[in-house]
Amino acid sequence: MERRRSTSAGAWGGPGGAAPPLAERVIPWLLAAAIAGSVLAIGAVHTPTLALVSSITTIAAALSLRAGALTEGRSLVRALPVLTLLGLTAYTLLQAVPLPLAWLERLSPASADIWSRALMPLGEAAPRYASISLDPGATLVEAVKWLTYAGTFVAAAFVGARHGARLGITFVFGSAFLAALTTIAHGLLGATQVFGLYQPRFSVAAWHIGPLLNPNNLAGYLNLGILSGVGLLLTSRPLLPAWAAGVGITTIVGVGIIASSRGGLLVLPLGLALFALLSRQRRGRRRSGGRIQRPAAWLLSFAIAGGALLAALATTNRTLSEIADDNLNKLSLFYATLPLIADHWLFGIGRGAFETVFPAYRQEPGNIVFTHAENFVIQWAAEWGVPAAAAALVAFGVAFRPGKIALRGSTAALGAWVGCVVLLLQNLLDLGLEVPGVTIALAATLGSLWGEAHRERPRRGAPADEAGRWRPWQEAACAAAAGVALVALMLRFGWRDVDHDRRALRAVSDAGAASGAGWPRFREELRAATLRHPAEPYFPLLGAVTVLQARSESPIPWLQRTLERSRRHGRAHLLLAEVLASRGAKEQALLSLRLAVEDDASVTGTAAVLARQWTERWDELLRAVPEGKAGVEMLERMAIVGERREALDVRLRCAEEAVARDPARIGARWAAGTALLTMLEDPSSARCGGDEAQRGACERQVEAHAAAIQGTKSDSFLAVQLRARLLLARKKSAEAERLLAESCERLDNRLGCLRLRVVAASQLGTSERLLPALRDLMPAACSSHAECASAATWVGDLLAGRKDYSSAVTYYARAAQDEPTEERLLKLADAASAAGAHVEAAGALERLLQRRGGNDAELRRRILDERAKALAPTLSP
Repeated sequence: MERRRSTSAGAWGGPGGAAPPLAERVIPWLLAAAIAGSVLAIGAVHTPTLALVSSITTIAAALSLRAGALTEGRSLVRALPVLTLLGLTAYTLLQAVPLPLAWLERLSPASADIWSRALMPLGEAAPRYASISLDPGATLVEAVKWLTYAGTFVAAAFVGARHGARLGITFVFGSAFLAALTTIAHGLLGATQVFGLYQPRFSVAAWHIGPLLNPNNLAGYLNLGILSGVGLLLTSRPLLPAWAAGVGITTIVGVGIIASSRGGLLVLPLGLALFALLSRQRRGRRRSGGRIQRPAAWLLSFAIAGGALLAALATTNRTLSEIADDNLNKLSLFYATLPLIADHWLFGIGRGAFETVFPAYRQEPGNIVFTHAENFVIQWAAEWGVPAAAAALVAFGVAFRPGKIALRGSTAALGAWVGCVVLLLQNLLDLGLEVPGVTIALAATLGSLWGEAHRERPRRGAPADEAGRWRPWQEAACAAAAGVALVALMLRFGWRDVDHDRRALRAVSDAGAASGAGWPRFREELRAATLRHPAEPYFPLLGAVTVLQARSESPIPWLQRTLERSRRHGRAHLLLAEVLASRGAKEQALLSLRLAVEDDASVTGTAAVLARQWTERWDELLRAVPEGKAGVEMLERMAIVGERREALDVRLRCAEEAVARDPARIGARWAAGTALLTMLEDPSSARCGGDEAQRGACERQVEAHAAAIQGTKSDSFLAVQLRARLLLARKKSAEAERLLAESCERLDNRLGCLRLRVVAASQLGTSERLLPALRDLMPAACSSHAECASAATWVGDLLAGRKDYSSAVTYYARAAQDEPTEERLLKLADAASAAGAHVEAAGALERLLQRRGGNDAELRRRILDERAKALAPTLSP
């Protein structure tokens, strides 16, 4: 049996077994509301929600401190975990305090340099005062978070001391069950909004919509709930019925697996193994204790197996692919953060400033925003500085070491402690501890364990002196005042986070209100946003775009600041290239295009178009192309840019260079084959339009590209397309049509193949093969009315080009029926008139006249002409 602790009258706060005061009875309810409310309210990541949760925890902490000391002669405020949490709160707050810039240069030279250059694009001097934090508003929010965690810990410790750790642990377990249950409900309903109210700003997969939208955060929270539930199920004095704990564990395990978090799935078995090991060690220390009850152990096994079965039933291919994803970019993120820590090692960049400062150190290409370091140790070191982070880690490690907490408490306490360890392990590769709802649950769990492990003995009599009598009142008043003041500061200065400012300024710019007469006001808004987030690279980029559009001033200083604060910024380099090209600096512009492509592959298409616009010289184009395989896509895009017959030599050379760098590149081989085919169609081509030997060499190259494409991707339409076009170039239309008819059903682009088959069949002397080709094409093309109308118009144009107007009328009429436009109605009228169907021509023109409001005299005259032609056979003798 587990060792029982005293629950005499003194431990409950009233002499002789009297009921505790109302204030003390409210504390557990406030704690439960903070734990459950913080996670259900999207993790309390939004400032208004955080303010509400912080107010609740402040009230709970003040009431807990008012209720008295935890142990005789020792206040809860003086406990090591509380001192550490309050110390971190105060330190975080100090990071946001404005200091004279000269002082900051001595304390943090790197931060002072960022502040001193923040207003350079505006042509202004450095601000006179600046904080250690490079995002003071975000740092104020973080200070409120840590005060909230301190309040949660104090309230949980009080509840743990009065009621035992099981009550607080049950709150956390119940909160995890609610999070899992609401996630299931959203998945079953196919919801795209959380509770039908909140629309996520990023793409979220099905079955991931819920209170915690990030699957890694959800998995970490649920793992804490699972191990807390395991301890509650196996304890000898449970607060929950065994069946309720079993149902909860089953649900949480199932949703935890569906979350598809690799880290979460990795650490959960480790946590269960650690729990089993520590349970055995704990029982070994207590030789008189019995074994875990067999029914509970069997129920636990069935609960975990049931959760796995539930997950298997809801698992999709996307779930499996997310679990099997071997992306290890987080490791490069850790490595890239080390120089940031080296530059700001003493006092850090300020809690909450990582998102705006890190772009200057990011090494990964792409237009990616990293909001956190994805490792809480590195995050703390970067934002607090190495000394403060190390001190916090040591203090927490000493306070919550297993011999102090886990092995001295109940089985429920042991399970919850292991759950905390598992959550911390996962957050060596995740950002869950930056979500208030997750850390509040962690603080509540640790506070409950601390309260149970340091439960007071019954106190007799009044405090020894007058100072002792008033100390709880003073502590409660200070807690309440600190909470109110910090929340007020956050609501005043911290509610406009960097994401809010980005979206607000972008909206003004997109609406066109930033240029012309609106530029001075927009400039002031940019200045204010820059002073709130001096390291953010997006604001100078937006300034550069605005001044470039308005041509009001040079965008170079703005772009210079952007590239200072973001070492891999493809869009800034792209914009700089356009500026340089407009000033005649073509070589520098091409080099900037190359840097843009190296930094952000998504701008490759735009960069290829610009490069081809600026030059057709091969040696100059190469300056815009990255080295090695990194430049293959750029070469491929340049090979297909422009009109089909434009600069064929340059296009072919780009494609051949791409193939030389990456022989398996399908698009490059197709581009090379297409350029060669276009040359074959041009008798004046110097490469393929000469004698038979030249033509034969080009044809063999086309066939080689087609064979290579087919070898890389057997069902690729591009290989068959090259071969069919080669046959058409050889005037072998029947063979081309036959090849396409045999191949279309197995190719990845069946519709494109069927279209080319119709073209090949149309070049035959008869309609024998054309009609079957058209019958196959139209059903495949008619996925919607718009697509059907487009395909019918294309067929009508093809038939009209063959002067088969009667057949063309049929397809134009279908197009005009599915999606009537003026162009289609006019084509229908022209084809019908040419086919002698003057009545149908007049009808199409009348429909066109109605669309034009009946005010087109020329159209009325033509309608009369068509009617007259229709009546001419009848009136003739």
